[in-house]
Amino acid sequence: MLGLWLGPAVVAMEVGLCAGPVLADELARTYPPGSPPAYASASYDWSGIYFGGQLGAANARNRWSNDFTQEIVEQSTTGFAGGAHAGLLKQWSWIVAGAEVSYLWRDGSGSVGSATVPGVTLSSSVRDLTLVTGKFGWTWENLLATFRAGWATGEVDVRTAASGLGLIASSSGRDSGWTAGASLEYALWDHVILGAEYDYVQLNADRTLTSTAVGPLVPIQVHAGVDVQALTARLTFKFGGGWH
Repeated sequence: MLGLWLGPAVVAMEVGLCAGPVLADELARTYPPGSPPAYASASYDWSGIYFGGQLGAANARNRWSNDFTQEIVEQSTTGFAGGAHAGLLKQWSWIVAGAEVSYLWRDGSGSVGSATVPGVTLSSSVRDLTLVTGKFGWTWENLLATFRAGWATGEVDVRTAASGLGLIASSSGRDSGWTAGASLEYALWDHVILGAEYDYVQLNADRTLTSTAVGPLVPIQVHAGVDVQALTARLTFKFGGGWH
């Protein structure tokens, strides 16, 4: 009776001992050398250089005083904005830092009639913004949130015109200031990134305009403060980093 029980047990042990190495060898061939097991999670590296473009809208609010009309004028215009950007990023764990240069062109100018001198029109516009900023942010997998701040410059144009006389005086030139903003970006693939960006720019302009339209060499002092707020969508192509 004991032999009847021991016989199958011995056979089962022999089958197990023979099948063990075969099963182990089969499992070893499941993953080629250097390949991670299926449960290993991938991570995205934001380090690299990049370039791209953006499209959106921008609002410019110009507050300026005109010594000819002895008044302070405030104008606000909203229009199309678009441009390009380039920069570099470096990631340490979940912290990201870098630098970026961007160009933003906006369409829009505003004008208003003088409240103190009938027939006089005051107009202003701001376009061709260049921003040089440092960036700092946090990442979670392929999602990146950054803040930025730095130097800004833009072309500011101011004009004073009168009915019957036409343009009395004008000035167009680049003025400097500062900028700050934030962005949220999502990496679709290794080298393609979509995002949204907000930028605030403040410029200050002090001009002395000279014209002979109202008499010989009449100086007109203009003091302008310009605030620009832009919201754009970004498409970026990055080299380096990616999924690993």
